[in-house]
Amino acid sequence: MLFRGEQVCLRKMTLGDAEHYHRWQNDMEIAPLVNPFIDLQSMEEVQRNLQSMLEADNRRNYIIEHLEDRKPVGYLGLFNINHYHKNIECYIALCEAEYRGKGIGYEAMGLMMGYVFSEMNMHRLSLRVFADNERAIHIYKKLGFVQEGRLRETRFHNGKWQDSYIMSVLQADYQQHKSE
Repeated sequence: MLFRGEQVCLRKMTLGDAEHYHRWQNDMEIAPLVNPFIDLQSMEEVQRNLQSMLEADNRRNYIIEHLEDRKPVGYLGLFNINHYHKNIECYIALCEAEYRGKGIGYEAMGLMMGYVFSEMNMHRLSLRVFADNERAIHIYKKLGFVQEGRLRETRFHNGKWQDSYIMSVLQADYQQHKSE
């Protein structure tokens, strides 16, 4: 366990998580929110992709584990880590429906943000979110992220084109938001 909150801990993702990750990647309730391709993936594809993710030098991948029952409930990660410009991108997916709406995603992102800004000393953390993912956008704003851009018609879903947003938070904003 690397990071521990009140409800969750974040631990490094391993190849042993392939079964959970496979189920989550193929869950048609989750995939449209996090996956721009929405392709079903075989276990072999998931294992190959997971292996590649875990070996990448500019990524960190974590499992969100519920503390009370030790159940993996989602994942989050950091990618495009640029130490020179102190920029980093992130993603999160809370995959187990019964754990949503309980502050778990908020807490997990907060733990990760603490790591990014306090331990890694990054200047900027950014993410992309589909415009129709209102729950996630609300949480990101609550954590101090601001919308800085709109990418027009980035995916075709449910018979129509949908936009994505680029959101970010700077280290100084995070520190100010944390002290409030």
